[in-house]
Amino acid sequence: MEQEILTFADVYNEPAARAQAEKEKAGAFGWMALAKVWDRPKEVDISLVSSEKRYEPFWRVRAARHTRFQVKTDYTLQAVSPYALKVSLLDRDLEFRPGGQLLVSALEHCEKHTELSEFFDGLLKHKGAKTPSEYVAAYQEKASPYLDGSGLNLLPPDITAALIVQKVKARLMEPVAAHVILDDELLIGGLTLYYRPVYAFEFAWRDKRGVVEIDALTGSVNREGSMLSSMARQMVTREVLFDVGAELASSLVPGGGVVVKLVGAATRPVTPP
Repeated sequence: MEQEILTFADVYNEPAARAQAEKEKAGAFGWMALAKVWDRPKEVDISLVSSEKRYEPFWRVRAARHTRFQVKTDYTLQAVSPYALKVSLLDRDLEFRPGGQLLVSALEHCEKHTELSEFFDGLLKHKGAKTPSEYVAAYQEKASPYLDGSGLNLLPPDITAALIVQKVKARLMEPVAAHVILDDELLIGGLTLYYRPVYAFEFAWRDKRGVVEIDALTGSVNREGSMLSSMARQMVTREVLFDVGAELASSLVPGGGVVVKLVGAATRPVTPP
């Protein structure tokens, strides 16, 4: 299974992000503070106490399901001649029904291939200005492989690789209308963990603290931000990040992906409508 970590380079660098945060700092203390016309935060009374640059995660997974199955069915044929009584078909003589119709039982041999490429937010609470797929579509050229030991503050994802694979498995496991399932496989072809840059600036006003976040790709502002550098210091290894679970890990194919034999409801014989 292809595994990679990609980080986006800044579109808005630290000086640009800081300048934008300074413009927005009065809004970092909530709307109630601004609502007090006689006692609202003034720029001269607000000071910058700390800042951080961190990278927030989201996932992309590529998967496919391949199913071989058989379906019993009937074909209805119509006689060409209005005087036809029977027809010789596949070394058999078959009689027409009244009206010139012929019902032929058959067994269809089928293959179904479904591919999936999907994005998932890596954090439960912190969302970006764009969806993960929009970030990749707009800024893919600014993404590059992450180098271990580069010292970047990467936040560990709340959504694990094992959970991503389980979600994909559930989405691809729709029932197959078949009498016999010959083979049913799910291939996890690749997992990519993207990291996008975010600047956070913590301001103080009297006894209050507020954080302004600047998306380093879009320049968008979040006046209700958080300082998350402590989470970044808990960064885990690649092995842990891409741990898909013992059950799936045992299905790793050398040089390929994770092949999971699907069983259960999705492969039970289902009578076609």
